[in-house]
Amino acid sequence: MLRERRDPRAMRTLFLTSYDRTGSSSRYLVHNYLEFYEQAGMECAVSPLFDDRYLGFGTLDRPTGIAEVMRHFPYYLSRVLNRLRHVLTSSKFDLVVFEKELLPYFPYGLEALLRRLQSKTIVLLDDATYVYYRQHPYRLVRFLCRHKIERIMGTATHVIVWNEQLARYARQFNTNVSVVNSGIDLRRYRIKPYQDGRVTLGQPTVIGWIGAPALFPYIRALEDAFRELSSRYEAEFHVISTCDYVSRSIRTVNKRWSIETEVDDLQSLDIGVMPLPDDEWTRGKSGVKAVQYMGVGVPVVSSAVGTATDLIQDGVNGFLATSTQDWVDKLGRLIESPTLRREMGLRGRQTVETTYSIQAVAPRLIKILQQVGTGN
Repeated sequence: MLRERRDPRAMRTLFLTSYDRTGSSSRYLVHNYLEFYEQAGMECAVSPLFDDRYLGFGTLDRPTGIAEVMRHFPYYLSRVLNRLRHVLTSSKFDLVVFEKELLPYFPYGLEALLRRLQSKTIVLLDDATYVYYRQHPYRLVRFLCRHKIERIMGTATHVIVWNEQLARYARQFNTNVSVVNSGIDLRRYRIKPYQDGRVTLGQPTVIGWIGAPALFPYIRALEDAFRELSSRYEAEFHVISTCDYVSRSIRTVNKRWSIETEVDDLQSLDIGVMPLPDDEWTRGKSGVKAVQYMGVGVPVVSSAVGTATDLIQDGVNGFLATSTQDWVDKLGRLIESPTLRREMGLRGRQTVETTYSIQAVAPRLIKILQQVGTGN
């Protein structure tokens, strides 16, 4: 949404996001902070590359292919032209903040044009997108975009990343790099209403996961652990996503994700899980799943990978797992003890309140944007 300048003294900032508010990455990187920016005296305009119509195409369980683009070609063309229009008029703003890249799968170029027209730009990175392009299955994409993210980081005025792994990589190309924690809104993420420390007979313990269908392979790594747990305990697995997950190891309940029901679905969990393989891509992820579980007071068990090792103190505000036996043992401890679940969940909530909430993170982001936008 773009609007006319209200206060000539206010710093006018254009946010070029990947998605509208429904898209999770853009919501956590930009949309959640807009009210805080406005309260700090900034005038904010947001232009998503893809609006909510894109999220209804039904292809979110896999990367967008050529056939999908051609089927919706008028839509994609209109969105590309819309993005180009905002780049060409970017000089009207004091600062332009964009998410990862201006056009996915396109080679570096539009970002160079933006930098020529607008001297103050910030790029936001919550994933190791450079790894995605480097390892892409299509040779043409690898050729066109192999060094794209590195060039974007090198030409931006400032780079904001969501973990130290990304920061170490970004500093090879830009000395102006800031690390900011991912955050959730404490006003939305209410604490799970714990009743008491007793087990309700006949009620299974609910283990849960939230995320995009493209990440289902990460869950499959837990199938052996789920099989063992199912033989010992009354437990079921809830998946909050946009597609169904099928397991042969544990009774599974699929819940359709929506922004309206997200928090209620998270509160219905007894334990949240964040399984990750240990590779360059996952070490660059933001860990927001764990933050979401902890934000509603649900204890989390996560792979000991990347940001999770900073976020979670093993045995204090969550558990870290490095093997299938770890997953079985630590999930088993939580299944057996509702009291442990409550205590660990509430300690996780305290971690989020102090460090991983938008209320805690917003002041740092405001300071960075104002310094870059004013040149101070």
